[in-house]
Amino acid sequence: MQTGRLSTELLKNIMSSSNTESTAIVLDSLNHGESDKIVTFFCQGSGRVTGIAKGANRSKKRFQNKLEIFSYITISFKERQNTSLVFIEDAELHDSFINLRCYMERYISASFIRETLLLATSEREGDKEVFALLHWALRSIDEAKPHLPVCIIFLLRLFNHLGYRPDFDGCRSCSSSFSLRDRYFFHHVAGGLICSNCAETVTGNYTELSPGTIRILKQSLDETPDRLHRLGFSKQATSQSLTMLHHYGRNLFQREIHSWKALRGLMR
Repeated sequence: MQTGRLSTELLKNIMSSSNTESTAIVLDSLNHGESDKIVTFFCQGSGRVTGIAKGANRSKKRFQNKLEIFSYITISFKERQNTSLVFIEDAELHDSFINLRCYMERYISASFIRETLLLATSEREGDKEVFALLHWALRSIDEAKPHLPVCIIFLLRLFNHLGYRPDFDGCRSCSSSFSLRDRYFFHHVAGGLICSNCAETVTGNYTELSPGTIRILKQSLDETPDRLHRLGFSKQATSQSLTMLHHYGRNLFQREIHSWKALRGLMR
């Protein structure tokens, strides 16, 4: 009787499993035991998924050099009911983005993007726009586009898509419209600008932004993707923007972004 019940449960698991194939980007890859890997990847259709690749460290065909962090792949995996960990069956490599691992500044910027995405998303929240944004950012950095502006644009557009669009239209306190003649501060909790007249009356942490910085941040949010690389960030705009977005993200997620320290070193 016991054997019969076990066979029935096993049969149910097999019947309830389903195969999925999706384009994906690897976000994390850790050894598990002597031969397996636990891999977190962001799918074009399924969002963030974590699975186990049995025998990946010994594989000479199915998984060799395909499950490294930042790899752009088509992945096949099997899901089962009552468990969030999928079983990775196969992977096809499209692009390893090798330059992200060969150049330190590119690796640091890509790592900052990766860590932010892991904090900002939950398992199985499919989002084709976020996948497209992630792919654009990693490809741009791999192709030696200015990596710090890419980080800025990625964060801005990610926050916007998640419903946390920074407000650069005017003062959140007095409702005055944005003016190139005024001084502004970005309030990390309010998620918008505070003018110089209101700054002393508003409590909380904020980052000063020059009018020029605000203008290019607005362009970064509204420009079409094919024109984003034409935006020119000055050294001041880059520093102010990344500092503001780091603090804003930390407030949203209530977590520190550990790769920020290394990214801040690049700004210097």
